[in-house]
Amino acid sequence: MALDDAEPVAVAPETVARWLEAGEVVLVDVRETREYDLEHIAGALLMPLSELDAEVFPVLTDKPLVLHCAIGKRSAAAGRMLLKAGHGKVLHMEGGLTAWKAAGLPVEEAIAPTADEEKVAPLFLCPTPGAVLREEYLEPAGLSPAELAAAIGVAVSTVERLLSGERAVDAELSLRLARYFSTAADFWLQVQIEHDIERTRHALGETIRAAVRPRAA
Repeated sequence: MALDDAEPVAVAPETVARWLEAGEVVLVDVRETREYDLEHIAGALLMPLSELDAEVFPVLTDKPLVLHCAIGKRSAAAGRMLLKAGHGKVLHMEGGLTAWKAAGLPVEEAIAPTADEEKVAPLFLCPTPGAVLREEYLEPAGLSPAELAAAIGVAVSTVERLLSGERAVDAELSLRLARYFSTAADFWLQVQIEHDIERTRHALGETIRAAVRPRAA
C-alpha cells in the first residue's frame, strides 16, 4: 500500500485503556480546546486537529501514538495526515470519546458552573457534514469547493452552502460524495442524522420527554 493511502489502525477503547494504564502508549486528543475543557480522558495530551501540522508534529516518545476525538472521524483524519508525513506507530481510537464512555470508562469533567457564573453556549460534539467534509476530506487533499463540485457534478454553490452549514445532505448528494470519496453510500446521511438528532435533542429533548410517555409492554 502506498504511503499516501495508509490508514491508522483502529483500536477499541478497552484496549486503549489497558495500554494507557500500563504506560505503553501516548494518548492524543485531537478535539478542540473547548471540547477538551468540558471533558477529557485523564492523561490525554491535547493537539486540536485545526492546529495540527503533520510536517512539524513533535516526536514525543518512541511509544505508539493513539489519537482520539469525539466519534472517531477527526482522529482517523489526523492519523492519515501523520502517516502521510512519515510518522510511524500511529493508531486511532475507534468510536472516540463516545465509545469510551459507552464502555463505562472514566473521564475528567469540568466543574459545573454556579448560578452566578456566566452561562456559556452549549457545546455540540456531532459536527455538520460540511465540517467533516472540509476538515477530513477537502483540506487534507488540498481540494477546493469548485474542484469538488466539478468532480461530483453539482453547482459550486451547493458545496459552499454545505460547507457553511446552510445546506443539509440529502440522499443524492450522499451518493455523489460517497462515490467520489469511496465511502459507504449512507456515510454522509449518517453524519447529517447524528448532527440533527444532537441539535434537536438539545432544543426539544426535555419537552419531548415530558410530553411523550413510553408505551407499556
